[in-house]
Amino acid sequence: MNAKPQRIGALLSNHPLLQTLLQQRQHDAELLAVVRAQLPLAMRAHCLDVRRHEQCLTVYLDSPAWLTRLRFMATDLAVALASHQINAVQGRIQLAAPPPPAPSASPPRSPLSATAAAHLRSAAAATADPDLQRLFLQLARHHTATDADSERS
Repeated sequence: MNAKPQRIGALLSNHPLLQTLLQQRQHDAELLAVVRAQLPLAMRAHCLDVRRHEQCLTVYLDSPAWLTRLRFMATDLAVALASHQINAVQGRIQLAAPPPPAPSASPPRSPLSATAAAHLRSAAAATADPDLQRLFLQLARHHTATDADSERS
């Protein structure tokens, strides 16, 4: 019952289904390089991925325009890939995930309530540490503009 726990990496590396999937993905990645080499230069960047199912290869492209172009050259591509036991090529569209939003320079700050700003000013007045006083006063300045104007007077 007191078996020593195994590391997750060791468990995953010994899992037969995972090993099969990783090998399949590695073969697909190698085949993707071969397919891209057969495509016209302008089309290579639009070829996102390939998946092999038996002797049929599915090529994933990023737009309908490139998919149409692939359909015209599918037979020739299948002939070029015959040495890889591919006898049919089909295409599909795979939309790229939208890029994550760019982080803003500083996150928007929500203004402090008048009560919170007053507590921060009161804490600054009661603190002997000048750095902490400056920090409290700086935080208190994040209150609304009308309160900041009254603070300067």
